[in-house]
Amino acid sequence: MERGFPDVKTVKDVVNSRRNVPLVSLNPDEKVSEAIGKMRKFDIEHIPVLQHNEVVGAISESGLFSRLIDQPELKDAAVKAVMQTAFPVVGLETPIEKLTIYINKENGAVLTKDESGNHHIVTKYDIIQALGK
Repeated sequence: MERGFPDVKTVKDVVNSRRNVPLVSLNPDEKVSEAIGKMRKFDIEHIPVLQHNEVVGAISESGLFSRLIDQPELKDAAVKAVMQTAFPVVGLETPIEKLTIYINKENGAVLTKDESGNHHIVTKYDIIQALGK
């Protein structure tokens, strides 16, 4: 509110501003090439890895970049072989200004779960988009 954005106060506000866009996720057994395909198709750079609706890891464009440059054959590997640490999970009522603790150079996103048990991802870009509306 101090910064002139009275409608966007919490993670829930950011999630709601996206009009229920479904989460794009990966299974640990999918191929890295499939992850890259999803990144292209949905124009995203961060994808959580879920197994049985539990967060087990993450894939990011920046995390894949140097690994694929050094080892192009990794495109045929399973996601579980190259996945990074899972994105932090925050509550829906977490204030936007607190997300700077979690979203930084090393970690580009956070996850949250709604009342129905569905996961949602929030990135820097999502926050900027929500604040800009």
